[in-house]
Amino acid sequence: MDLLDDDQRTAAAERQAFVRHELRTPLAVIQPLLGMLLDGTAGSLGEKQLEYLRMLERNVGRLAAMITGLVESGWLEIAALPPDPTAIEVAGLVQETVADVSASLDEVPRLEVRLADELPPLRGDRYRLRRALRNVLLNACAYTPPAGRVTISSSLGAGDDGVSIVVADTGCGIESAELPSVFDFGFEGVAGRARQGRGLGLGLFVSREIVQSHGGRIWLESALGQGTRVSIELPSI
Repeated sequence: MDLLDDDQRTAAAERQAFVRHELRTPLAVIQPLLGMLLDGTAGSLGEKQLEYLRMLERNVGRLAAMITGLVESGWLEIAALPPDPTAIEVAGLVQETVADVSASLDEVPRLEVRLADELPPLRGDRYRLRRALRNVLLNACAYTPPAGRVTISSSLGAGDDGVSIVVADTGCGIESAELPSVFDFGFEGVAGRARQGRGLGLGLFVSREIVQSHGGRIWLESALGQGTRVSIELPSI
């Protein structure tokens, strides 16, 4: 049962917004100043000094990417805001999340949505469940080339009990040795470490925490070069 009243919930939301702002504000000052220094000092600084500035710029960019990853993972909201359970229609949840991800990325693979008819509603926090699905879908898009495909499907769960949502991609896949660790806090595999704009390895961890807090389960199947399939099962009302 949620024991917080509206004022307490508002205060929690304001605290997490403050943390997000404070994390990003210093970089909003540092990054443009670094750019100005590099653009205007080529003739006045030695090559070694310019090398140090470029190194600083690269690491500030990496820090910015990690902060963005922390914010985008939903961890701040999950930690700060209490759950707000409601009845959730599965089709709407999936379609909203797909639209959100499509709008947030410059380039996405082909997204196919396959929704079963007349699924029972879920009971849970709509924001949290959207966040869990969004993290999974963002991962699928990140590791699938633009010419590839990501399929999001829904059906009745095993034994017609609950609802299953599956995100399957045709991306690079995951090495078998890494599979036991993919939901661990801060885990990044070989493919993740090779990407530009590396995050903090929080997305799947946060998704698992959300799913399990709703009485559900999440698991991942993958093979190197053969894509990845993430399944989420949640109890229905």
